[in-house]
Amino acid sequence: MLIGLLSSVWASADVWYSSPSVLPKRYAHLSLGSQPLDQSWYLHDEAGNQYVAEVDAIHHLGLMLQFPRENGAIEYGFEGGAHVGYNSDRRLFIRLGSESSVVDIDSSLWTGDFSVGTFVSVKPQPWLRFFYAVGPSLYWGKINSDDNEQSDDGFVIDTRSNNDDIGLNIYQRAGVEFTFPNGFSLGASVRHVNATLDFGLNGRVDINEPHYSVLLGSQF
Repeated sequence: MLIGLLSSVWASADVWYSSPSVLPKRYAHLSLGSQPLDQSWYLHDEAGNQYVAEVDAIHHLGLMLQFPRENGAIEYGFEGGAHVGYNSDRRLFIRLGSESSVVDIDSSLWTGDFSVGTFVSVKPQPWLRFFYAVGPSLYWGKINSDDNEQSDDGFVIDTRSNNDDIGLNIYQRAGVEFTFPNGFSLGASVRHVNATLDFGLNGRVDINEPHYSVLLGSQF
């Protein structure tokens, strides 16, 4: 599905050019990064017990493609791509109420988004490029935990769950890249999507912190 969506963006970009037989160089960015969250949220099990969970960060892998109208010191055009994020660890859950209880469980949080927008870039030198992009982003998240544990004081804590959520918002991305003579590049970027994932009884997670990445790029 993702390949089909990116192919549609590519085809649309090709039609947009006035001289399709001589297309300008495009840019591809593979991004590896982390998004700090450092937040807690509340969730409930089927018995109505309430807990608090913590997550520190989400680790991301992404691919973004840029299609400039033409090459030059100042460029503008379309941008499209996707990101996938993941966090998995043994989390500390605390039973809230008249008697407290603690248990470690296996849990995972997945996130993803597909973005299509516009960008503008400036190249003060042939090997140095700054860019900024903005546009709509369709984001998704899924939380999963599969433990049914008994704590030291005898409470059985059922945290088995599987919930997801989807939403739409605006993303912004800014970065810099240094291009080598062979066309490959190395850079860094910061990206922001003000996303809120509502998992029902599993709580609500705000994915609204900046997402910092290292970029591995090429031209095609």
